[in-house]
Amino acid sequence: MDRLVSVYEIRSGLLTMPQGRRQAALSSVFERLLNHTIEGRIAVFDAAAAERAAELEAAGLKSGRPRDRRDTMIAGIVLANHAALATRNVKHFEDIAKSVVNPWA
Repeated sequence: MDRLVSVYEIRSGLLTMPQGRRQAALSSVFERLLNHTIEGRIAVFDAAAAERAAELEAAGLKSGRPRDRRDTMIAGIVLANHAALATRNVKHFEDIAKSVVNPWA
């Protein structure tokens, strides 16, 4: 799955934004980042990330607090790589990842 989960999440967010200057600017920045700056540096959804995501999903279901599968997969990647997560949706991850950063705050 390589970087597809992250690309999917960002691209779907951009495509659901109202069309206009802001969407166009953010889309342009994302394309530049994706193709030149961060290419090859997005952590992958591999077997270790899948294991962590499965544990998170099972725990959420058992506790009666299921979460979005995309968020679970992203959290699995973060946990498997002992990484920090940069996201605007801090509330979706603050109980999962130890280091969640909102670079827009």
